[in-house]
Amino acid sequence: METLTVLGVDCDNCAANVKKALKGNKGIKEIDVILPLKKALVTFDPSLITKKDITDKVENYGFDVQ
Repeated sequence: METLTVLGVDCDNCAANVKKALKGNKGIKEIDVILPLKKALVTFDPSLITKKDITDKVENYGFDVQ
């Protein structure tokens, strides 16, 4: 599991967009967004997708990932 800090996630719609950015990508197993902490918890198979790929996909939706 990887924990990402996702800046700009302020509402349920933002959380849904983070999930939408990742859902359906090969290797993504589970996504949970914790709004008050601005965190995305992503469980994935590193042999199918990398942390950089995950970060890029979230950033392509307009969010900054730290």
